[in-house]
Amino acid sequence: MFLANDRLEWRHKKIRSFLPREPVIAILLTAVDFEWSIRRSIIALGTNSNRHIRDSVLRQCHGADAYKEAWKIEVKNRLGRSLAEVVPNWEFIRKEAFVLRHQVVHGDRGLPSTKVTAVSVAAFLAGSVAIEEFARNQGIELFGARLPIRRKARQAQ
Repeated sequence: MFLANDRLEWRHKKIRSFLPREPVIAILLTAVDFEWSIRRSIIALGTNSNRHIRDSVLRQCHGADAYKEAWKIEVKNRLGRSLAEVVPNWEFIRKEAFVLRHQVVHGDRGLPSTKVTAVSVAAFLAGSVAIEEFARNQGIELFGARLPIRRKARQAQ
């Protein structure tokens, strides 16, 4: 549904359009958008080569705590900010939004209401925006272009 060339604003507008009539689609798309933002930022801002990050760090990385640990390994040591510091609503996302996404994906609950879903959608979208802004402040555009290729680990600073 989304491509790396798609701008954040366009993706978020498209996701919000599903909320009134299709809240389940909205929560799934926004979770994908958020996780994709985290993954692309870890690759772009990380210490090791793109391939190492994809194959060794992110391959088995799923869920909020695993993303936080991957960020810590690749980004925090280099740039000094944890994922929870970059994403201001991190605890809500971890404890509520990811849980709702998990329940929907695995059929652990009935269809969530638009009202319940809207809160988690807003949190995920705000998290994606915060991650994109952090990357932009580091000179990296996460979306709208290909990520820079890093074939070797960065030298210690």
